[in-house]
Amino acid sequence: MRGAQRRAPAQSSKEQEVLDVASEYFLTHGYEGASINAMARTSGISKESIYRYFSGKKELFEAVIDRELAEYKERMQALDSIIKTTDLRCALVALSETVLGVITADRTLALRRLIFEEATRSPDLGQHYYQIGPEQAYAKLEAVFAVHLDPEEFDHNALSRHFLALLLHRVILARECRVQAEPTAAEITALAMQVVEDFLKIFLHRT
Repeated sequence: MRGAQRRAPAQSSKEQEVLDVASEYFLTHGYEGASINAMARTSGISKESIYRYFSGKKELFEAVIDRELAEYKERMQALDSIIKTTDLRCALVALSETVLGVITADRTLALRRLIFEEATRSPDLGQHYYQIGPEQAYAKLEAVFAVHLDPEEFDHNALSRHFLALLLHRVILARECRVQAEPTAAEITALAMQVVEDFLKIFLHRT
């Protein structure tokens, strides 16, 4: 769901309320600028309610990351059937649309900035995001290539790295530099299709 609150995994309504508040507070004030005391004071949620579910700010921020990426995880899992029932081109387009639909959204970019900034002080936060975010895309790409390409002929791990670099480098740079606005669904599809065609031609010599 682009530019909106990501769907949360099953949690108590109070815990979800805490995460609702925390998500917006972190995005507004940054990680360093956020405090549980201030969060409780401005939201009307008691500090005790927050500490009932989370031991501190770091654990709360990790939970925010998990929830923000919950829909992304579900959509990546839903690609399994597409990978097995379509050709390579269609599978790559579907995966590209899924990744671009999340990564180019304003909300995702704002969250990533917070994660990268805090990762300089707490590397495990960055590692946590990498495992549930980028690593999932690499793994899913390798699954695509495992179905459609002979491992004796192609290095699936290398291809996954090249493909994501081709897909994301320019668009993320343009978004972060404010050269490009958040793309529409139609623009995402057009970009996904163009990148897939370029990849098939350049790396696999297919037209």
